[in-house]
Amino acid sequence: MTPIAPTARSAAHAPGAASAPTPGPPDHRGGHPRLRALATVVVCSLVGPAVFLVLVGVSLEEGEPRSPGAWVVLLGLDAGVGLAACALAGVARGSRAMALGLVAASTVSAWALPAGAVGAVRAGAHRSRAVDAAVVALVVVGGTGYGRLQALVAPPSPDPLPLWADLAGLSLVAVLLLLVGRARGTRSALVASLRAQAEGAERERAALAAGRAAEVARTRAEERSAIARDMHDTLSHQLSIVALHAGALASRDDLPPERARDAARTVRDAAADANAVLREVLVALRSTDPGQRLGHHGGAEPLPTSASVEEQAARARALGQRVEVAWRGLAAVDLDERSPATAVSLAQVLAELLVNARKHAPGEPVDVVLAHEGADLVLRSSNSLPSSSAPALGTGLGLVGVAERARLLGGSARSGTTPDDRFVVEVVVPWSA
Repeated sequence: MTPIAPTARSAAHAPGAASAPTPGPPDHRGGHPRLRALATVVVCSLVGPAVFLVLVGVSLEEGEPRSPGAWVVLLGLDAGVGLAACALAGVARGSRAMALGLVAASTVSAWALPAGAVGAVRAGAHRSRAVDAAVVALVVVGGTGYGRLQALVAPPSPDPLPLWADLAGLSLVAVLLLLVGRARGTRSALVASLRAQAEGAERERAALAAGRAAEVARTRAEERSAIARDMHDTLSHQLSIVALHAGALASRDDLPPERARDAARTVRDAAADANAVLREVLVALRSTDPGQRLGHHGGAEPLPTSASVEEQAARARALGQRVEVAWRGLAAVDLDERSPATAVSLAQVLAELLVNARKHAPGEPVDVVLAHEGADLVLRSSNSLPSSSAPALGTGLGLVGVAERARLLGGSARSGTTPDDRFVVEVVVPWSA
């Protein structure tokens, strides 16, 4: 048998010189890792023996080996190392030591050349200069040295390559394999970074959503508390009227019958109003925390009534805002007499709507309509959209509070833009004439 030395020096050891990977980045390619590892072992086990047989055949065509016994020993070593390298090609895929071991095996075995190429690519994926240098050194020194050893027992080659050509060829192959591995490692690192950023963005989005939900819940709770305070003041006002006139009736024996009847009617009307307000309180605040108790306003604000609607408009005009209020199908006094609690809530809603318009559409006039439509009371506010597209600073919770007030009164609120570029907010609450 002819030795494989000639090919081992050039072709065989060149592929084996492939660089060994360092602990590479995580593999983010699709597929099951075990299946990929098995596929690597199968391919190396099929390609390795083919390369070995081709190189042995080429060596046999060149003549008889100088030392047949030593050449057979080298062939056995080649096959044994190649079998081990191919079997281990799918093991410890992220290990630098395993990658360097596969490269070292390919420098002494043509059979191990495919496994050595795999190891070199894995080494490049670690993107480490020290590992790259170790791979090149293994390929150049190991491949050249083993090739020279084989030349001692293999048949003489008719056209042996000079040493510089061996060194250049092995170095080139090693560098090319390392570059392929480095490109794969860079891609894996980029994919890992993008996935980490996506996960971070998702966590941030979830945190923002949770914070927004908490803000909405807090705003709704504050609106319920505000409604409770307003209704409490209204109820206290009606009860004070009852107490005042009842006290007058109890302390006066000389009242004419007509005056006594007037006082009794006043007591009756005030008691009816108080009962209506109390019913609205119980309905509107049925979902509040049972631990909360209704209390008075901390400030010295007067008791709100429907007149507060006009007062809110007057305050806005004093700040330079153009506001027009129109009553349709009812008057302010009708609202006070029939539903004082609703009047209070509508005054607070209008205040929020005027602030909202001042913030998001500064300088634009605001048209406010309070109308009795069927069995509903409608408050409709509209203003032109601002010409500037710059977003206004704000929490975005103003309309949430408006909607909460409407909901707690058994009504609804909606908002949006119209085809003629106006922003409209409509609050509808139950009310019958």
